[in-house]
Amino acid sequence: MAAAPGAWAQREAATNAASLAAQEREACTRNLKLIYAAIQAYQNDHKDVPNWLSDLVPQYLPDANVLICPVCRRTGKTEAAPLADPNLPCSYLYEFCPVYLDTTGITNGPTRTRRDWKRRQMGLVGSVVPIVRCRNHDPVLNVAFDGKIYDSTLFWENLFTNRVSAAELTAARLFADDAPPRPRSAASFPPRDPNARAALLDLTKFYNAALTEAWEGKTNEDLAALPRGIRTFSGVEFDVRGIVQTASRALVDKKYPTQVKGIPVRRKCKQLHFLHAVGFGSPADEGVQVGAYFVHFAGNQARLEIPIVYGHDVRDWHTLPDEAPPSGELAVAWTQDASSAKMVGSPLRLFTTTWTNLAPDTEIESLDFASSVGDAAPFLVAITAEP
Repeated sequence: MAAAPGAWAQREAATNAASLAAQEREACTRNLKLIYAAIQAYQNDHKDVPNWLSDLVPQYLPDANVLICPVCRRTGKTEAAPLADPNLPCSYLYEFCPVYLDTTGITNGPTRTRRDWKRRQMGLVGSVVPIVRCRNHDPVLNVAFDGKIYDSTLFWENLFTNRVSAAELTAARLFADDAPPRPRSAASFPPRDPNARAALLDLTKFYNAALTEAWEGKTNEDLAALPRGIRTFSGVEFDVRGIVQTASRALVDKKYPTQVKGIPVRRKCKQLHFLHAVGFGSPADEGVQVGAYFVHFAGNQARLEIPIVYGHDVRDWHTLPDEAPPSGELAVAWTQDASSAKMVGSPLRLFTTTWTNLAPDTEIESLDFASSVGDAAPFLVAITAEP
């Protein structure tokens, strides 16, 4: 029996709709690939991702029409406020935008941005976190931070429950333990050993956080397990008693300085050894300069920069999932016993960097320690000036 004209028309309409959806999805995928390539080029130049996708136009993305999904071109729909791009019409949800979470009803108080949230998620599941999404298709199209394109429901987190529960990836859970650090006092820092050699630089007056303090604002996260006093790491003796923390965008406590100036050395040396790490780092920071030390030689107005590069000199003080294998230059000085780690699977660690002085016969007057004020927050534990 022949199909009724109405049924035939319905089947033809469904076939045409499916064909159109497939074509629009394919065209949207091409847009997303162009957008991701533009983000990569922007990041290479600026050492960070853009605030909005419109920041890519025109230098990195000459055609602004790429920001419009074919579905939206047909329907006139774009991403809704407050996540809409403020500068250009845009169909895509840019997950690393600087919108405060309280404006989207996710948390209370304007202290954290969507970018902060995504960085925290990357600390748990790595670079699968989407950087750009198109919610105009079913399933949703996602571009991961590492460039892979994958499908999901509206809640991409449900794809990775084999790694962590979706509840653990919510902003409310990820920022639940954030709190201002406990008050600091001189009594927080152990006294310097009277037998400490002058080569083990005395950082007492520069300490701004204690080893036993949850100084980043995350409850119960500290360096209490780090051996204190005169200790040897990576074959170098250090005076370990406190922390010199510098500022970053991700650090809640804004009292930390962007730079610490005038750390006295007042001696000739062949090498400087730094015991240090960063907070709020992520695999996305690999190869990025997160800070620097500046050497001031006696009688010389110029200063010499020693860059601190993520993945070369330091990484986050937590062992993060999906990290690339360490480069040959990255020297892990201390790792917390995994059985005592407060975050299962995330033992703490510190790194050493050694700088060789090409002018060993000239006295070094002092050092400065500075943050690049990105998301990663460099901190210093000890310095040794090797004669």
